[in-house]
Amino acid sequence: MILLAVLPERFSGGMFVLSGDVLLLFNPLQISISNSYATAISTKAPLSVGIDHGVFLSDSDNKVTEFLHKLTAEKLQEKGAVNKLGNVDLDTGMIWLSATIIDSIWKLVSTNNEVVPDKFNLFVSEQSRLNFYGDFLFPLASGATLEQYLAEAPEFQINDELIECRKQLWASLHNYTIDVKKLSPAKFIHFGTTAELRSLMTDELNEYKFLEWRPNVLTNLPADSPFTGINSYVSPKSTVGKGTFIEDANIKTNCTIGENCVISNVNLETMDITLADNTVLHVLPIIGNKFCARIFHVRDNPKKSMYFRQELTPILDHYGISEDQIYGNSSDHSFWNAALFPICDSVKESLQFAMFLQKFANKEATKEEVDKWLKTERISLTFDRADTGRIIEWQKALEDQVRVERFCEKIANDVPLQMAQKVLGSGSALQRELNRINNIAKVSNISMKMKLCKAISKLIPNTYTVAGLNSAQFEDLCYNEMRNETYRVHSSLQLSEGEPCERKKETVVSLPVRVNWGGGWSDTPPYCYDFGGAVLNAAITLQGEKPVRATAKIIPQKVVQFESKDFKETSEITNVKEIFNCANPFDSFALHKASLVVSGLIDENRPLEEQLNELGGGVYLCTHVDVPKGSGLGTSSILAGACLQALADLRGRKFSPSELCDQVLCVEQLMSTGGGWQDQIGGIINGIKLIKSKPGVVQVMKTEEVPISKEALNELNERFVLIYTGQQRLARNILREIVGKVLMREQRTMEILDQIQKLAVEMSFELERGRITEFAKLLNVHWELSKELDPGTTNTCIDYIFSCCEDMIDGKFICGAGGGGFLQVILKKGVTKAALSARLEKVFQESGVKVYDTQLI
Repeated sequence: MILLAVLPERFSGGMFVLSGDVLLLFNPLQISISNSYATAISTKAPLSVGIDHGVFLSDSDNKVTEFLHKLTAEKLQEKGAVNKLGNVDLDTGMIWLSATIIDSIWKLVSTNNEVVPDKFNLFVSEQSRLNFYGDFLFPLASGATLEQYLAEAPEFQINDELIECRKQLWASLHNYTIDVKKLSPAKFIHFGTTAELRSLMTDELNEYKFLEWRPNVLTNLPADSPFTGINSYVSPKSTVGKGTFIEDANIKTNCTIGENCVISNVNLETMDITLADNTVLHVLPIIGNKFCARIFHVRDNPKKSMYFRQELTPILDHYGISEDQIYGNSSDHSFWNAALFPICDSVKESLQFAMFLQKFANKEATKEEVDKWLKTERISLTFDRADTGRIIEWQKALEDQVRVERFCEKIANDVPLQMAQKVLGSGSALQRELNRINNIAKVSNISMKMKLCKAISKLIPNTYTVAGLNSAQFEDLCYNEMRNETYRVHSSLQLSEGEPCERKKETVVSLPVRVNWGGGWSDTPPYCYDFGGAVLNAAITLQGEKPVRATAKIIPQKVVQFESKDFKETSEITNVKEIFNCANPFDSFALHKASLVVSGLIDENRPLEEQLNELGGGVYLCTHVDVPKGSGLGTSSILAGACLQALADLRGRKFSPSELCDQVLCVEQLMSTGGGWQDQIGGIINGIKLIKSKPGVVQVMKTEEVPISKEALNELNERFVLIYTGQQRLARNILREIVGKVLMREQRTMEILDQIQKLAVEMSFELERGRITEFAKLLNVHWELSKELDPGTTNTCIDYIFSCCEDMIDGKFICGAGGGGFLQVILKKGVTKAALSARLEKVFQESGVKVYDTQLI
């Protein structure tokens, strides 16, 4: 088509006719048509090729004198059609007809420029069956006679209607001539038979690499597949032989397809099939919402009475079937007219009959199977009843499906979204495909569901919705799914009765905070679900205290009372529904509510007063965190741990640290804050810990206390310093950004998350060896990676604080997600915390930047 695009400017008005089973590679600049009634495009071809195709015989003026169709080599030489190099002028099927000739043809079926039905019906009918090349072009040959024309072999049969048509065509066209344009060099590619098509699309493709022809287009097949697929999905469960050509097919089942087959328009979603070598299987939609599967041998010739390379009559005789049952009243007993293929209500039923016909041809069918087949309405290879609209719909739907299958496969294999999205369409096609992706997401596991929902949120245009949701709503859906799945998996812990212990009426639980050193973000769903995580952190006191506290007690009033000493707020709740509404990030008591829900003290399906009566009174839960808000020290998760432990004391239950950490993860997901597992482990379990998990929605953490010597621990306590920036930071937005990059498999993000886990292990190694300065250098490496992962990790204030004390420190890092809260540094040997504090106080005075006293515990 690209070559043909330059042709219109090279000739005047008219019609350019192309054969549907020929491709011609040529130099279009060789063609220039003027002062001609008609022009045929020819190329030089060896005599051995010419005997199977049409050949032009022309005079010295390049006027066509005869059309020679499939003559023997001897006849072609006798006619003078072979040049001295042994080549003929091959008919390529490309014909240009001038406006004059088109007007003459038009007048045969019209009067006063209006179609006359009687005239039209004479030329366009089952009886006449005019052939463009045999009936319309023959009269243009200067050497042709009317007698030859009337005797020319017809498409159907010579009858009165055909004779009358030819007489009128002769009278209308024989006064015109047809020139021949002889192109050389040029390449003639013919695929008029099924065998030729299969060979072109498989064995011969390498010959046309220079045209960028590829064996697999719009398919899930790898580039080096031994068979060809176009607009097709082929399940990895299926076995397909080399040299097979598959087009417009959906093969999702466990099929066995032989070598050198042709599969077209087939939808296999529930049925396994087996096809022998060299088999053609084509499913044709039939008008009336029906289907017909046609099956035969690749080299069966429709013009002969052969089926699966055997004479059809002996096959029929074997089953006692008369030819009338197959051919009806037709005298043409060729394979083309054999009514072998049942019209069925479903694709599956049509394919079942196709499998029967394989057995039928091999004389292996049973009498019952044959009788059932004979009772069906059957058609031949004809396309007369084909539902072309449904064929086009199927091809478009399959194109969407293949694009979506390829996209989902890439997403499942962790291909970055930026690369995976290239296989999708655009415009209305993209909207259809996004709906398909959403349907796949609904039935996928949590990891795939989140990735697909995130992808939709990024790909959906502003003017579109998918299943009624816009981009922002799909992003919310993504994180809601993560939260719900995490809660679903871990909530089973709340059903455990734990270890019985003394039931308390009032309790106070105090916990330390944590500092993160290596591997942060790798503990966060969904990264840890897909890859596992590795984190190094430690529990510390601030200003000599465990600053995270929760107080719980049974009170006389049959209500639930919450108090936050940090916000100086209280709340009294009298209904269950309000307790379970704990996902509002602006609710001061969201954590209190979520902790109460996860603790198992309150059941969502029973009246609150009834449950409090059983407890012996109402519940009071008070929290206090003596740390600036947004510190980056994991206080939210650790406070949830304190609340859960306090509420467990009221129940008279004791949970292991790992059970408590799992419950905290549920609390965070219910609150819609997300987050991972390192914070609660860091504060609930004392010591310096290397924490690892393997991939899986159920995260099983392995916590190893780093065996650091007393001397090294003392040195670390002397050199480790926390600096408060005076700025708050909210992890929620940062969390979404990082999780979003993970879900989209942003390449650099994935590389960094892998590197920082390795750093966590290396840091553990250095601490174990007592090399604090080497540990500090690794913190610096982590700091640079964290800034690359999220530029919001730092800001002008943080950079200035570090620069003010650069000469006093060996290592620097942020706490938590950064952007504010606390910073951490490792002092150079000999530098005191007091000296650092004095330096910062001199620069920042009363702006809020200050050094906190800490102790690793």
